[in-house]
Amino acid sequence: HVYKCCSCGETHGTHGPLGRLFDKFATKQQKKTYNLIRPEEFEEKQVKKVKLRLPEGYTKFKDSNPIYPIYRQAMNYLKSRGITDEIIEKYQIGFCDKGDYSGRIIIPSYTENGTLNYFIARAWAGDSRFKYKNPVAEKDKIIFNEHLIDWFKDIYLVEGVFDGFFLDNSIPMLGKYLSPLLFETIYEKALGNVVICLDGDAWANAQKLYNELNGGRLYNKIKIVKLPSDKDVCDLRGEINEYYYKMR
Repeated sequence: HVYKCCSCGETHGTHGPLGRLFDKFATKQQKKTYNLIRPEEFEEKQVKKVKLRLPEGYTKFKDSNPIYPIYRQAMNYLKSRGITDEIIEKYQIGFCDKGDYSGRIIIPSYTENGTLNYFIARAWAGDSRFKYKNPVAEKDKIIFNEHLIDWFKDIYLVEGVFDGFFLDNSIPMLGKYLSPLLFETIYEKALGNVVICLDGDAWANAQKLYNELNGGRLYNKIKIVKLPSDKDVCDLRGEINEYYYKMR
């Protein structure tokens, strides 16, 4: 009781519950017939949306005491990843010292209107069982830190949030695939080049993404950077721009 277009299901939202397809395209008689044979467990349920909040204990570094042991642990982790004070301030990076997200770096995401829509919670201790513990939210329904994107400039598409720290005007996809929302938004709003910069081990994904985007009004505006197979943006940091401009 689900469907997916085998050609464009990943890019145009043509997938989901079969009932949604009937609601959109079926005749009244077809809908009536489907409702008679559809098992109850496949009926779409109304999910009550809970307003997303930053986790308990979230504290910005500028609002904490530098001699506080938790502050130093969190800051030492960020510095080991090459994160500067300017990056911390720009992305409102904080940490949690209590609650369910204790011991984690918190990186919030906001809509173009400044509303919180997601956050990344990364453990700074190497022995943590789970590196990431993110909120119960549909990450494919958001554009991470949309309020920071300048659609007139070149845009970099990267996998993770930490990758995005080292590239100006970047959009973390929070994975190796482009959500339908992000695809449509880029197609409608991007006025500069779109530079695909996935991890070195995701070259096949990067090529597929290039082919998906390089058409219509974006034709010849899509660029792709091939990193060494064992490297990602964080490993190379400021060198990515050099890779890109060599290819232009």
